[in-house]
Amino acid sequence: MIDLATLTGAVMVALGNDTAGLFSNNDAFSNSLLESSERTFEPLWRLPIMKEHRETMKGAHSDLNNKGKTPYGGSSQAAAFLERFVEKDVEWAHLDIAGPAMSAGAKPPLCANGTGFGVHLLMDYIRSSAK
Repeated sequence: MIDLATLTGAVMVALGNDTAGLFSNNDAFSNSLLESSERTFEPLWRLPIMKEHRETMKGAHSDLNNKGKTPYGGSSQAAAFLERFVEKDVEWAHLDIAGPAMSAGAKPPLCANGTGFGVHLLMDYIRSSAK
């Protein structure tokens, strides 16, 4: 399962406007997505979901809180939130595309404004996985 979302501006603090954050529960799956990223010029950078990020998302009055308790590691905290909805045996990747989703000017292969970031990457991943 792969989800793409403009989930946090925090990922832009870490990676800027041109690179999306990659979070995953599977190294081989992540590596395949990173290879597609290289082939399509839609850059990804793998970021961690650490125990501390998971702990931060625990609620005081509920099992889960949708807002972290600290301003630090926001993109990893948000990914830890999403991870809670993924069944244990499902390979999962979250692409936080907040930075590259919009652009004031065209940066080939992406267009200006709503860039469509991730479409080429996903198509490449699907093609390469079907072989």
